[in-house]
Amino acid sequence: MPVMRMTLLLTFAAVLAAPAQTGKFGAFTRSDDVGSPPMAGSVEFDQSTGQYRITGSGTDIWARADQFHFLWRELSGNFAVTATTKFLTDGIGHRKAVIQLRRDLDADSAHVQLAIHGDGTPAVQFRNTKGDTTNTVDFPVQGAGIWKIKLVRQGTTVTLWVSKDGEPLRELGHTLIQSTVAPTGSPLLVGLGVSSHTQTATNTVLFSDVSVEKLP
Repeated sequence: MPVMRMTLLLTFAAVLAAPAQTGKFGAFTRSDDVGSPPMAGSVEFDQSTGQYRITGSGTDIWARADQFHFLWRELSGNFAVTATTKFLTDGIGHRKAVIQLRRDLDADSAHVQLAIHGDGTPAVQFRNTKGDTTNTVDFPVQGAGIWKIKLVRQGTTVTLWVSKDGEPLRELGHTLIQSTVAPTGSPLLVGLGVSSHTQTATNTVLFSDVSVEKLP
């Protein structure tokens, strides 16, 4: 898989730090449908294994508005999010499992994400500003498998990593975030998302080995 470096511009409001969570949703605090998909999503968290079974529907995380299920928490500063993904349901090739940074829960929110499609296509996707169209950098289709994905934020840089079936992680690219310094504003939401790429079926993904780590 080729290594590609990108310079992308996103605008997020300043965020407040959130403590680590070990409650109903493990390392996360909330579970929400974004964009009002007609089939509600859900999260099952197994505390004994640390695994998350996330079910979502919706047209996509794409274009100018999104429909998907999002498991998330608020974070600021430097952090790393890592997860291993396994699709448990068949469906449309463009169904997605993602790690995402999002400004808010509005369907047209600015965001950046590392997505694995159901057909085995990794992609770096981003919406620069609220209501803007989504952009993507797609990588070669590698087929179904078990994918490890990682997102690291250091200062104004987000770095994205991926590997398939136990191979070493490979860097896909990095993103520059322009932070808006403001005393108040919507927090930066960090989490895992699932979309089925259709309003008539759900997509279920198992996320294991999930880590949300604050960095120096």
